[in-house]
Amino acid sequence: MDFRKLQVEDAEAYWKLRLQALYEYPRSFGASYEEVKDTPIERIIERFSAGDSNFILGAFSEPEELIGMVGFRRETFLKMRHKGTVWGMYVDRVFQGRGIGKRLMQELLHRARKIPELEQIQLYVVDTNEHAKRLYRSVGFTTYGLEIHAMKLDDSTYVNEEFMIYRWER
Repeated sequence: MDFRKLQVEDAEAYWKLRLQALYEYPRSFGASYEEVKDTPIERIIERFSAGDSNFILGAFSEPEELIGMVGFRRETFLKMRHKGTVWGMYVDRVFQGRGIGKRLMQELLHRARKIPELEQIQLYVVDTNEHAKRLYRSVGFTTYGLEIHAMKLDDSTYVNEEFMIYRWER
């Protein structure tokens, strides 16, 4: 198992896995499969040139198959640069339950800790996703809020999201 920052040459594998995540777990992501499935690969490639403060990590099985991913984005405004956000966490269903998500999160935290002046990382997780919440708590995140009706899936189905945070002192 290899864990590394995704590069431009990983863009197609990343996009395939991202679409799979959106299709399989529509309640877990803000973007929907239907609205992004036709995004040109050139737009996806742009995500890989954002520098060290914004990155996507990948988990690779043998032989070099992308099976998991998680993104990190640092805030850009001066008064908010002490914060970052985790996004797009997903491990292929076949590989879930093997600790891959936890290792991805540990690697993300390790890399983020090296970013100057970064003090906290936040994420949003569907309040009914106990598996994901347990994972995030296991690496040090704590819940600090709840957004009611954070997403509207159809005319009458809403999803609430918990806000979680990971902090360290500099």
